[in-house]
Amino acid sequence: MRSQTNLPSRSGTLKSGTRNPTPGRPRDPKVHAEILKAASAILLEEGFRALTMERLAARAGVGKTSVYRRWSSLSDLVTDLLEEANNAWPMPQKQCDTIEEDLRTLYRNWITGMYGAGKIIPVLIAESVQNQELAKLLHEKFFLPRRHLAMARIERAKQRKEVPASVDARTVVDLLMGRMWYRYLITGDKVRLEDEDKVVSILLKGVTP
Repeated sequence: MRSQTNLPSRSGTLKSGTRNPTPGRPRDPKVHAEILKAASAILLEEGFRALTMERLAARAGVGKTSVYRRWSSLSDLVTDLLEEANNAWPMPQKQCDTIEEDLRTLYRNWITGMYGAGKIIPVLIAESVQNQELAKLLHEKFFLPRRHLAMARIERAKQRKEVPASVDARTVVDLLMGRMWYRYLITGDKVRLEDEDKVVSILLKGVTP
C-alpha cells in the first residue's frame, strides 16, 4: 500500500508546492534549464531520495536562492521535470488510416521516448510506489494524456467499424502500456520496436472480428 507521504518541501515539512516563486529580478532561462538538467542527472545517477533543494543547488552550481526562487517544493520541481519530458517527448497527433497503424505509431513513440527524453520516468515510477503524491503527479501529468490519446484512437476505430463497439479501449491500452513497462522495469529486457510491432498485431487479433 502506498504511504500518504507528500513530496518533501524545501522547509523539510511534508506539503504540496504552492507554485508561488519568490519575487525578484527576472529569472534567467539558461539558469532555469541548467537546474532542471542537474535535477535529471541526480535522479538518473543517485535516485529520487538524493534529490533535495540543497543537493540540486550544489549540482547546478547555483545558490540555493536561485532554486527556491523557482520552486517552493520538490512537488513543483517534479511537475516542471514532467512538463519538460512531455515537451521533449511529444505525442503523435496525426491520425493514421487504420487502428493498427495508429497503435503502432503510439507504441513506438512510447518506446523511443522511454529510452530518450523519458529516462527519468522509471526513477519516478519506482519512488511513486511509496509516495502517493508523486504517483498522482505521474498519472495526471504523464500517463493520463498518453492513455487518453490511445483510447481516443480506439474509439475512432469503433466509429469506423474497424473494431467491435464492445471493445474496452481502456483495457487494450492498459495491456500495451503494461507490457512495455513490465519488460522495462521488471524483467529488464530490451524493449525492441520490431518485437513490439508484433504485440500490437497479436492484441488486435484478439479484439477484431
